[in-house]
Amino acid sequence: MRRTGSIKNLANTDIGRITGRPDYLAVAATGRKWVTPSFILQASPPTNVSNGEDAQPARVGFTVSKKVGNAVKRSRARRRLKEAASASFPDKAPASWDFVIIGRASAVDYPFAKMSSDMRWALAKLASNTDLKSSTSRKKSANKH
Repeated sequence: MRRTGSIKNLANTDIGRITGRPDYLAVAATGRKWVTPSFILQASPPTNVSNGEDAQPARVGFTVSKKVGNAVKRSRARRRLKEAASASFPDKAPASWDFVIIGRASAVDYPFAKMSSDMRWALAKLASNTDLKSSTSRKKSANKH
């Protein structure tokens, strides 16, 4: 049975995909991330900032490790994360950024509405550099002891 109507997914949006291991490693190397109960969102801002000319669309990659469960659970978690990303990324993701979404075990059963709102929240926090402010304050407090 086929669904009728418009199905919004990453294939129908301006969001690009990260598919190669070097791209995943480059995003992880920046150290920018936001942790939620169902996923970890890693981000890499653009390296060459221009005045908006030639701005590439944001790119996103997905990974779910074997810690999450068997292949069925990993696929379910990945599909749910992709759907949440397709709802959030076209409006909220900054252009030319690269993102990696790492699925956690709770992504399989986590309420979808909450997962989508967590994704929008994480995108907003990373784009506003909130993750950088908190990491520097943690480093300062760790150096005091």
